[in-house]
Amino acid sequence: MNEHSATAAGGTAKVREKVRLRAAREADAEVLAALHRAAFGAAGWDAESIAKMLSVPGTEAMLALRAGEEARSDPCGMVMGRLLGTDGEILTLAVAPGLRRRGIGSRLLSALMAGMAMQGAERIILEVAQDNAAAIALYERLRFQVMGKRPKYYAKGRKAPVDALLMAHQFNCGCGG
Repeated sequence: MNEHSATAAGGTAKVREKVRLRAAREADAEVLAALHRAAFGAAGWDAESIAKMLSVPGTEAMLALRAGEEARSDPCGMVMGRLLGTDGEILTLAVAPGLRRRGIGSRLLSALMAGMAMQGAERIILEVAQDNAAAIALYERLRFQVMGKRPKYYAKGRKAPVDALLMAHQFNCGCGG
């Protein structure tokens, strides 16, 4: 999801959104939940659930902020993960629907992964809906590999349950590589 191709005057232009990343806190739970609901609809998490997750030791989140008018910043993406020993887990990644494929998800995920590697993660795991081709492509670009499947894992907000792919990124040297 790094780049978005747009046709302008018969040509192709590459667009990358300029964003600032910052750590998210429990106080940001409403903002994170709004982004999550915008990205996942009925399956989106509520603020109370997000605040509870952020209160668990080892859990961290990042928020992407897009520069807006009048020197304010607009939230446009979020990622949440946790570190358990030498395993990191990506709990969720959400980008505002109108701003996808502009590098926001990649930047959020890369920043969280680097932080986990610096804290001793040897691998990072995640689940992704098997029908989410854009997310799978992003994870593959970041060197995640499919390691298994969870049948009918995603059901909330869907007409029919969808399998989850289990993916893992193995750090080569414990240094984020």
